[in-house]
Amino acid sequence: MALTTEAGLGNTAPTRTTGAFGVIVFLASDVMLFSPFFAAYFLFRSTNDPWPVAGVHLDVTRAAVFTAVLVASSFTMHTADRAQERGDRRSMKVWLAATVLLGLAFLTNQLLEYATLDFRADDHAYGSVYWGLTGLHTLHVTAGICALGLLFVRAVRARRLDEVGSWRAGISLYWHLVDVIWVAVFLSVFVIQ
Repeated sequence: MALTTEAGLGNTAPTRTTGAFGVIVFLASDVMLFSPFFAAYFLFRSTNDPWPVAGVHLDVTRAAVFTAVLVASSFTMHTADRAQERGDRRSMKVWLAATVLLGLAFLTNQLLEYATLDFRADDHAYGSVYWGLTGLHTLHVTAGICALGLLFVRAVRARRLDEVGSWRAGISLYWHLVDVIWVAVFLSVFVIQ
């Protein structure tokens, strides 16, 4: 995020740019979007016994592996960020491509998991909250992959990497948020059930 100082006033305290503030507000609204889904999950969990309902079988090991894949994508994104800050276009593109590939691997697994589930959203409360929470996250991953792809194209076409900076910062924060939210989903849905 770009920080600026107030020019000519002798004030060296950093202030956030309007773009940085917009990204923060957007990310906060995204957290608020997911909050009711988590609230519904825990409400249904506390009022339904057994939870998950009989007949629901989730592959926790598979989910753990692809959670690690998604978490790894945060590290590749961070490495792309550092490469951009150093002005290393080649490394930035490599790490961005790695982030996109890891995101695509996670997304592909999620779609394959959906195809093999033995329950639908309208079967029971567990089904509706599972599909709602993971589906919303899947849409966010898809949007993140698209944004990362656009960032990659911008990095390839830009004359100077500093032209990519503000885009990269916002997309990077979004991608990290998507990863953090998935960790919360994984712990809630797959681990503590």
